[in-house]
Amino acid sequence: MIGPNLFQSNIARPFLLLPGLAFQAAIALRNVLYDAGRLPSHRLPCVVISIGNVTVGGTGKTPLTSHVTALLRESGYRVGVVSRGYRRRGARSPLLVSDGRTLLADAQSAGDEPYLIARDNPAVPVAVGADRVDAARLLLRAASPEVLVLDDAFQHRRIARDIDLVLVDGRDPWGNGRMLPRGPLREPVASIARADVCLVTRSNGRLPGALVSALERYNPGAAVFHCRLEPRGFVNADGESIGPGSLKGFSAYGFSGIARPDRFEDDLRGLGVRIAGARRFPDHHRFRHRDLEEIGLEARRSGAEVLVTTEKDLVRIAEAPKGSPPLYALAIQAAFPSGPGLQAWLLDRLAALRRGRSGPT
Repeated sequence: MIGPNLFQSNIARPFLLLPGLAFQAAIALRNVLYDAGRLPSHRLPCVVISIGNVTVGGTGKTPLTSHVTALLRESGYRVGVVSRGYRRRGARSPLLVSDGRTLLADAQSAGDEPYLIARDNPAVPVAVGADRVDAARLLLRAASPEVLVLDDAFQHRRIARDIDLVLVDGRDPWGNGRMLPRGPLREPVASIARADVCLVTRSNGRLPGALVSALERYNPGAAVFHCRLEPRGFVNADGESIGPGSLKGFSAYGFSGIARPDRFEDDLRGLGVRIAGARRFPDHHRFRHRDLEEIGLEARRSGAEVLVTTEKDLVRIAEAPKGSPPLYALAIQAAFPSGPGLQAWLLDRLAALRRGRSGPT
C-alpha cells in the first residue's frame, strides 16, 4: 500500500502525474456509469449498511465495523458481515470465515481484519471474497441476516446499499487533496455526497474546516457524529487481555505493518509506554521468520522490556521471536460520546426501512 511519505515526495511527484490523471478519469467514469444506472448494483434481500472512507487506510474502519455489528446484534437484529479480505491466502474464492457459531478460518485465510471482526463477534456470520457479491450470496445461503454490514465498501458499488457510513480523519480529512497515487484520496471529495452519515475520528469533538466546507458544498443533509478510536487494553499471543494502563512505565520495542504506524506509536506514548525503538513494515505485511528474528534482536539491543504490536499484526504472527521480551498487542475500539448518537440514528433508520419494505398494514 502507498504510504503517506510518498504523497509528500518531490522526487516521486512528476512520475505520478500521468498515473494519477488516469486513475482520476477511471474513477470519474465509473461513478458516472453507476449514477446513471449503466453499471448494475445488485440488490440483496436484506438491509445493507456500508462502512468505508474516501481516503486510504488508518481511519478506523475495522473497530467501527465491529462496533456497529455488536450494537445491531444487541438491539435484536440478525447481522452478517462481508469484507474483501485484503491480502488473504486463496483470495479468488469466497470464504465463510464464521457461521455465527464457529470460527471456520484462520487469519491467513480470512485476512486479518475480517478475522478480528469474526473473533470479536462470535455470534455473527462473516464472509470474505474479492467478489463481494459472491461472498454476500455465500453468507446469505449460510445464514439469514436481516442486516448485512459491508466492511470497507464505500467504493464497492456493485452491491446496492441502504445506508452509507463514511469515516473521516478529523486531524487530516483529505491529505494533500489529491487522488491516488499522488495523494490519499480513493475518489474525489465530492463523493461524500453519497454518504448518509459522516463519522469524524480523532477530532476531539471539533469539525475541521476542510470537512465543514466539503459537507456544506456536497452533502449538507448528512448526519455527523464524532467517534473516538481509543485503546481498550493489551492482549498477548494466547488471547489473554490486560488493562490499558498495565504497561505504563515499561520500555517497549514497537513494530507494526499498518497504514498509519505513527498513530499506533502515539497511542502507546499516550498510555505511558516508553518506546525504546520501533520498526515499521508495509500495510498488511506478512511477517517472516527472519523479520521476527531481527525484531527480537533489535528489541534486546534497545533494552526493551516488552514487544508491542497491533492486533492486526499479532494475528499474522505464527510465533513470537525466541529469546525476545514478552509480546503484546494494542487493541483499539470505537467509542462514542454518551447520549443520542449513531446508535439512535441507525435504529431509527432501520425501523423506517423495515416499515417501508413491509408496506401498508
